[in-house]
Amino acid sequence: MALILGLGVSCAWAGSISASMVPAEVKTAFAQQYPSAQVMEWDFEDDENAYEVEARLGQAEIKALYRENGQLISSKEDVSADKIPAPVLKQIHEKWARAEVLGANKITTPKGVVWDVGLKFRNRYHNVEIHE
Repeated sequence: MALILGLGVSCAWAGSISASMVPAEVKTAFAQQYPSAQVMEWDFEDDENAYEVEARLGQAEIKALYRENGQLISSKEDVSADKIPAPVLKQIHEKWARAEVLGANKITTPKGVVWDVGLKFRNRYHNVEIHE
């Protein structure tokens, strides 16, 4: 019984939290990275000891994870096919000339940006990674 209660207490700290519980450094870092985004929900991730924000930028969804001091761990942003940068599209068309570009996730970490691009060719769906 004590084990079950212990698990319940540890799970109580994970999940949705109010914006007032999020450090100002985290809110500022997110606002600087995505100034026009609308925050939908804040979470605290126990495993990462970090704050996660879910937001919208128009129709696109954004998820970002920050340390308490505002340092970005990672962010993932939905990007429609028509908003993928030309250099990324160029790499795709050089390798997969007949592929239809469906959209992408822009994944940002302190190490850089990776585009996870959804393609359709030969009636099959594929995801490819393009490093910026």
